[in-house]
Amino acid sequence: MCAANWTINFKDVDRLAQNISKIPNRSEEIINRTLRGKSAPKAMESIQVGIPISPKQKRHAHSSKALNVQHGNLEFTIRPKRSFDYIKYPDLGIGTSKKKAPKLFMEKGLDKTSPTIVNDLNNAVIKEIENTLGGH
Repeated sequence: MCAANWTINFKDVDRLAQNISKIPNRSEEIINRTLRGKSAPKAMESIQVGIPISPKQKRHAHSSKALNVQHGNLEFTIRPKRSFDYIKYPDLGIGTSKKKAPKLFMEKGLDKTSPTIVNDLNNAVIKEIENTLGGH
């Protein structure tokens, strides 16, 4: 299955973890809201531009809204819509693309936007700290 997951890895985001510890009872809600409102759309956009264009004359996933997002607690999963499920073949190098190197555009799109996602999460948590604790 072609899907891209993004979850928080606290080893890589120490500053975020420190900020979260300042408002533990509010941080989960803030992070989930930010992932839904800002991070997932940015990740989808970053993945969308990397979808390869087939030489066939048809409606292409690259120029369509080809992705869906499912939200979980502190995570989201991006998958192709059913009508664009075929993009898994070039992404993973399977099926009709099995003799070609995997494009990994889903993973590359997430990797490209990860620093922005972490920054957005940090900013959202810091803003909540300032609102809750008065900027201490």
